[in-house]
Amino acid sequence: MTFEAKYETILTVMRDKTIFKLTWKDEDSNRVSSREFENEKGVDHSGSMAALNLAQQADNNGWPWIIEKNDETMCHGNGGDLLDRGRLFPTCG
Repeated sequence: MTFEAKYETILTVMRDKTIFKLTWKDEDSNRVSSREFENEKGVDHSGSMAALNLAQQADNNGWPWIIEKNDETMCHGNGGDLLDRGRLFPTCG
């Protein structure tokens, strides 16, 4: 196998390993929880859709949430611009 073929294989594997991390704060119990999602092989956007589906449940409960894609904030809810990660999760960031 040539270097180019190995490199393409590595890139393909890396693209499949996109991690979506949903973090939410249960306002009822004052607990912060998180869950990670990965794309299913051959199914576009499966990881982000699974994270968004669970985020919708948190949003329906009135709990603030954040979804990160590979450690970068992708979206957040229940407060829009008022949702500041430093204030919401004081032990993170």
